[in-house]
This record gives sequence, C-alpha cells and structure tokens, in this order.
Amino acid sequence: MTDQQKQGNASRGARRRARFREIASVLWEEGLFDPFRGAGLEESLPTGEGPEAALGTRERDLPMATRVRHALERLGPVFIKVGQLLATRSDLVPPALLEELAKLQDDVPAAPWPEMRTQLEAELGAPLELQFESFDETPLAAASIGQVYRATLPGGTPVAVKVQRPGVLEAMDLDLDILHDLAIRLERHVQWGKDIAVSTITEDFAALVRGELDYAQEGRFLDRFRSAFADDPSIVVPQVYWEATTGRVLTMDLIQGVPGTDLNDDEKAAGVDRVTLVQLGVDAYLRMIFQLGSYHADPHAGNIFALSDGRLALVDFGRVATISERNREAGFDMLQAVFDNDPSGVTEALLAMTGVPPRIDMAAFEIDISSMLAKYRHEEGSGKALATLMQGFLKLMRTHHLQVPTELTMLLPTLGVLEGVAFQLDPTFRMIDACKPFARKLMPERYGPERIFRATLRSARAYGRFFDQLPVHATRALRRISEGEFRVAVRPEDYAGLVDRLTAGVYLLAYAVIVGALIVGFGFIMGGQALTQVERIVYRVVLFAAIASVLWLLVRSLRHEWRRRQVDRGRR
Repeated sequence: MTDQQKQGNASRGARRRARFREIASVLWEEGLFDPFRGAGLEESLPTGEGPEAALGTRERDLPMATRVRHALERLGPVFIKVGQLLATRSDLVPPALLEELAKLQDDVPAAPWPEMRTQLEAELGAPLELQFESFDETPLAAASIGQVYRATLPGGTPVAVKVQRPGVLEAMDLDLDILHDLAIRLERHVQWGKDIAVSTITEDFAALVRGELDYAQEGRFLDRFRSAFADDPSIVVPQVYWEATTGRVLTMDLIQGVPGTDLNDDEKAAGVDRVTLVQLGVDAYLRMIFQLGSYHADPHAGNIFALSDGRLALVDFGRVATISERNREAGFDMLQAVFDNDPSGVTEALLAMTGVPPRIDMAAFEIDISSMLAKYRHEEGSGKALATLMQGFLKLMRTHHLQVPTELTMLLPTLGVLEGVAFQLDPTFRMIDACKPFARKLMPERYGPERIFRATLRSARAYGRFFDQLPVHATRALRRISEGEFRVAVRPEDYAGLVDRLTAGVYLLAYAVIVGALIVGFGFIMGGQALTQVERIVYRVVLFAAIASVLWLLVRSLRHEWRRRQVDRGRR
C-alpha cells in the first residue's frame, strides 16, 4: 500500500469516526438514543448528564415522531432519503411517524454557481463554452444530490443539464457505509432490528440511493424507456445527449410543459385535459410494470408534465425498479382479484409471489385478506384506498411470517402512490376503471398462441431435462440403498423440547450410574471383607460423596423439570 493510499484510508477513518460522533450527538440531543443502544454508538456519545439534559424545554415537549423528523433533517441527504423511503412503509412505521416523515423535503439552498461550474467542466473535460451554446447560471431546481440547469447545445437544441453537487458522492457513500454497519449491529443486538430485518431494508435502500447517484445509469434507463414507448406517441421520455453526459452530469431534452404539481391550478393548467392525462399516466405505469418488467419507482406529481399538444412526459428516472415475469403475472392476478373482491384469488396471488411457509395458517390468512378487502370496498374512491390496502398486504405478510421479496416492497407501495397521485389530479379517478382497458389489451398477449407456445416449449424443455436425468439419479439412489447407504434428513421443529428431553435423559442416566455405584459400595462395606481401618475410612468418604452427589443430582433434576413446566405454561 502506497503512502497516499494509507493517508486516504486514515482520512476516511477520521471522517467516519467524526460522522459517528455527529450521529450519536444528534440522536442524544433529540432524545432518540435509547432505541439504538447496542449499535455501537455508545462510545461516540458526548459527555454530559444524559439525553434529557441535552434537550431544550421546547424540544423535550415535542412528540417523538416530530423529533425523529428533526433528527433526519439535521443528519442530511442520506437520512432524509431514509425517512422518505420509510414514509411509504406503513407496514413498518406507525401512523404518527408516517405523517411526520411525509413532511420531509429534499429541497436545499442552491450551491454557488462557481462550484457547480468547476464540477461541470471537470466532468466534461472542456470549458463550458465549448460544450454549450448558452447556459443559464440560475438552476431550475436544486436538491440535495444535484441541481438542474437550462442550457442550449450547439445547433440550438434546448436541454436540461443535471449536475451533481461537488463532494456529495463521497459524503453519501460514507453515510451509506455507516448505515450498513449500524444495521448489522442493530440486527444482531437489538430486538426491533431483528424483527424487521433492518439490514435487508438498509441494503435495498442503499442500492436505490447509489442508483440515483449514477447519472450514467439514469441515462441508460431513459434510453430504455424512450425506446419502449417509441410506438406510443402520447408518451414522451427525454432524449439523452451522451456527448455531454457522465456519471455526474446528465444532459437531456428540456421538457417544457405544465408540471403535475401545477395541474390543480386552473390558471396554470388552462386547456389541460386532466382526465385524459391521468389515464395516459396510469396506462404508462401499468405497461412498465406488467409488460416491460421495469418501471419508474418514484411516481410523484413533480415527475410528470402535461405538454401543450396533449401528450404526457415522464422525467427523473433515477429510481427504477424491476419485477420478474412470475411476479408480474401474480401481481396482475392480485389486482384483478382485488377488483373482483376475491379473497381466495388474492391469497393465491400473494403466495405465488412469496412462497408458502411450512407453518402458515391458510384459513386465518385468507380471513385477514377478506377483512382487508371489505375495508377497501368501504374506502374505495377516497384516493388512498389502494395505498392502504397494499401497505396492509405487506404488514399482513410479515404477520404471517411470509418471506416478502424486495420486488414486492417496491411494487405494492408504488401501486398505492400511483392511485393517490391520479386521484389528486382527477378526483373522479377509480383504479378499477383505469385497469380495465389495460387488462383487455394484456389478456390476448398473456393468453395468446405465441405466449402459450413459449410456455409449452419451456415446460417441454423442463420435462425433457427431468426424464433425461431420471435414469442417472434413480441408478445412483438404488446403488446407495444396495450398499446400505440410505440417509434420512430430519428437521425437528421444537428444538427446545428436544433438548429438554435429552437433558432429562442424561440426568436419569447419571442417577442410575451413581445408584449402581452406591450399591457396589454398600456391598463392599457390608460384605464382611477384612478391610484395614484406612480402607474403611476411604470407602465411607467415597460413599458419603456418592450420596451427596445423588441428592444434588436429584434436586437439580427436580428444578430443571419445574422450569420446563413453567416454560410450557408460558407458551400456552
């Protein structure tokens, strides 16, 4: 390792320790430290009388949910994004905290133009004047990761240029690394961390954030969706200009239209057909999810634009999720079953996406789903009914100990948010009505001759491999049986009960051995053998020790049995 590398590692280590101290200090000052005890932050605590002493009178009186939001805002971009992600997870977060997390904003003051210009020219490797015909120094938007500017390419093409803030990649990478370490420790040493599998949630979150930090990846997503919607003139996806794009600079078409956030303003949205626009947007999302298997995973109103010619533009593809073909089919079946009020169909679809655990109570699971569907029917048309239902499904799956794949933790909240945004723009919107035209288009594709032929071909190949390998595996099994090698794998479910029985058996065996030794000892002493005085003393000492051992073993055995019965009562 070179001296420069050693210095770099030492510098990162120092920044890491300083960041740990900052995190511990913020949690302390906001009175939120106790849930994180065991995560290794104690050694980074500032000296003082205690968390309560660090809180001001006003802060101490605030609800805990508010203090959580304040802590995330103080800790910066990564932690704000953690809160924004958790704001979509009502299966993990209580309602009061959800309400506070929904208030988190990613808007920050714009970074000075000289800093952003230096970053831009360093990334593009040339002076700004050689890359652009004109460049507006005032950003169109500023967020924690980057800022967007209006510019013109040589030749007059108007573009939007997204530039990453200097140093944000390194700072966020450090925070993501720290979050990963904290999650591992919490899962090992803190019960709530184990209950929600916090390390898995953190890994999924880190993958999303790192994707947003890679502008070249976002550019590839834009190209992919632009190509996918090339046959649909009603949907616009910005074109990427790769000659002015890097991992930290993204240059794309400038979308000039009415953003979704302004569509409820009658003056700004004059002439916009919101009903048609909502249907276009929902159709586009359904197509991305259930046909393409890759979709825009951040469907808020600010990411859609109504164009003057009636078309819909989608922007900001930094957060994209994928879904497998199996889960696409099961997910669509789930939606259809929800709209048909079919609890059995919903149950089968969810189990197709998660797998069937060995000890699930199917009847109880279906009853819970039926209750949720009844509540959905009651709330349908409120704009939040589907979101509540999807989050309820996630919570229900965790309650019944189903293994929820990451695809579902992204898909189900996205469907709920999509309905909410659509209802916000069009209060007459109903998801069931919006899905019907798409279902009519999807059915021929799903059950058409080509699809059936491909499925039959896959099955034929699978059965072909099975029958091709069957003689080999059967011969191996018969040979092992004939040689006396036949193994049976046993997986006992109640390990604690098995250990208790083995322990009781060991006690009984030891008791029998000692009683046998006592009988032999009595035989020697009472048998009338000519023993010296010393030998008699030794035998008596040994006999006394054996009797004491029996008594000790008997007491311990009784205590063990009593404790086991207490545990059994507690389980019942």
